[in-house]
Amino acid sequence: MPANDSTRTRRLVLKERDWAEASGFAEKRGWPEEPTEDSGTGRKSRVWSVDEDTVFQVTRDRTSGEFCCFFYGSDRAELVRLLAEAERELDVWRIPELLAEPYEETEPRRLLQCVFRLGLGAPPVHSPEFMPPLASALAHENPMVRAGATRTTAYMEWPELFPVLQTMAENDTDQRVRAEAEKIMTVYRRAGLGDA
Repeated sequence: MPANDSTRTRRLVLKERDWAEASGFAEKRGWPEEPTEDSGTGRKSRVWSVDEDTVFQVTRDRTSGEFCCFFYGSDRAELVRLLAEAERELDVWRIPELLAEPYEETEPRRLLQCVFRLGLGAPPVHSPEFMPPLASALAHENPMVRAGATRTTAYMEWPELFPVLQTMAENDTDQRVRAEAEKIMTVYRRAGLGDA
């Protein structure tokens, strides 16, 4: 298992919503699969040990139904190498696709799915290029899209988003959106990413 000073790579969102391709990627390399327990969140994960310090994880997100994979460990150079290898070999949503797709979709439910993928595929640290499509969804006329975009910020966990959530919680015209923003602000506070 990785040490406590481990870091996570960006998540790669798989185009096929199942375990098969990512499992094959790990098994082809002979990485042993670790037993995993249900976290109680409804999120399902499978984990493989790359080495004693590095782990490959595939997760099915309960809210969106999307599958994503990532690595974590303490050797940043090795994590970058492994992520590039996975991105070359797996059929994943590329960053340009993640950024463009929310602008190309008009049907609210499909737009929301695009926004979920955007959030899941965002880097672990604030990346300004992800803000315009997210901001567009947060300001969308449909409250379902705004509420989903608000929930998407929980995937990103960027402290820079906390003031946006606070504004949504205080000012959005839809009660469901305000409630979702409050809920995500609580998640941010627990993670030490927002006001106390």
